[in-house]
Amino acid sequence: MNREMNSNLVTRHFVSGRFIVRYFPVFLLTLFSVFSLFTEQAQAQRTDSGVWLGAKRVESTLMEVAVPDFRVIGKDTERLGEMSSRLINFDLQFTGMFKVNRNFDFMRKADLRDRKLGRVNYKEWRTLASNFLIKGEITELPDDRLSVEIVAHDLQTKKEFFAKRLTGGKSVVRRMIHRFSDAFVRRLTGEKGVADTRIGLVSRVRGRKELFLVDYDGANPQQITDDRSLVLFPHMHPELNKALFTTYRYRNPDLYVLDLDTNTRKPISRKIGLNSTGEWSRDGSKIVFSLSIRGNSEIYTCNADGSGLVRLTNSYAIETSPTFSPDGKFIAFTSDRPGAPQIYLMKSSGGGKRRLTYVGRYNDGPSWSPRGDYITYASLIDKGFDIALLEANNIEDKRRREVRQLTQGTGSNEAPSFSPNGRNVAFMSSRGGTKQIYIVNVDGGNLTRITNLPGGGYLPSWGPSR
Repeated sequence: MNREMNSNLVTRHFVSGRFIVRYFPVFLLTLFSVFSLFTEQAQAQRTDSGVWLGAKRVESTLMEVAVPDFRVIGKDTERLGEMSSRLINFDLQFTGMFKVNRNFDFMRKADLRDRKLGRVNYKEWRTLASNFLIKGEITELPDDRLSVEIVAHDLQTKKEFFAKRLTGGKSVVRRMIHRFSDAFVRRLTGEKGVADTRIGLVSRVRGRKELFLVDYDGANPQQITDDRSLVLFPHMHPELNKALFTTYRYRNPDLYVLDLDTNTRKPISRKIGLNSTGEWSRDGSKIVFSLSIRGNSEIYTCNADGSGLVRLTNSYAIETSPTFSPDGKFIAFTSDRPGAPQIYLMKSSGGGKRRLTYVGRYNDGPSWSPRGDYITYASLIDKGFDIALLEANNIEDKRRREVRQLTQGTGSNEAPSFSPNGRNVAFMSSRGGTKQIYIVNVDGGNLTRITNLPGGGYLPSWGPSR
């Protein structure tokens, strides 16, 4: 199996009762790493409220929004009003569709004038943002819960556009704000946002690697496993609160599924050898993974409960890191058939294998966008790994594909994972000195480091909305 040893990737294949060890000269915590870039030109549509849906509006490229500090009824010792406005700003800016106003002093004074006036002074707020004003009020309830009321005003029509009231304890205030952000984005675009999603990852704990979960912005890190061994290659279920991962807990690299609601795990594959890089199909009915029971790693599929094992590849090459197309008809995977890792494609039945990548001397770990139009992977372009995107529309066509670069040579960038809506990517990078998790829009914008874990951040997998 794969381990980090002396900054090298070690892959062990169990052959005739012994391990054959292969060392790769670069540290990749994936068997062959991955990444993807997706860009979309959203077609603008107008509603009766005058709001343009999609990524572009008439006045400017981005929709302008002002979010003053929320009003807190009572003492705000934890500065929840400030936190709430900053969180919505982060959520909306990260979508790539909004320009947020950060003149908080001016907004604070304008908000006070509104309270004295008893209404929203749309004319004044239009000097700060041309499109939306979002105001919120937090009230403490008798049962030690909080009520959060948020109203989005359309500054063009001078009317309320969207409102939401949420209740919960102080421990879930951040999540309530994220839920509003997602609902607001969905009201505008018809698409799910990602503010209420989580990302699975691996981090070191006392020298071991364990599975962690963080909110999409890096908040609320939680250690999920305590295997006191080596946990690798998490993959979040596309719809349910479950995670696939490989663990050495039982003295073999086994593939398990963990129910995060009940904290119970079940084995998917415990064959002697390497059982790793598991990934669900988009409908959750199938799992594709890498298995080395007969020597080198090959690609297999099985049902979601581990039954119905089917071998799809049969070669002398190392073949690993499979990913389903959204419709489940194809699988992209990494193979070193040409002498170095490259991305290949096959039908989900195992037929029609062919090479996809020809740019980059080492391409590894494909991840397919939920939209189906891009495959992302890690590519050794110059001296280090960067995230690349390969155009994947009509993938059955045997034409050469356009390839674009998402990251630009800063640090080593590996192990990308698409957000559930296909507009963003999470990946691990050493650009800050240690491996941590970053998120970025598929057009390369809003690159943001989200973790600062003492044990580092590795192998992200972006999960669904909760």
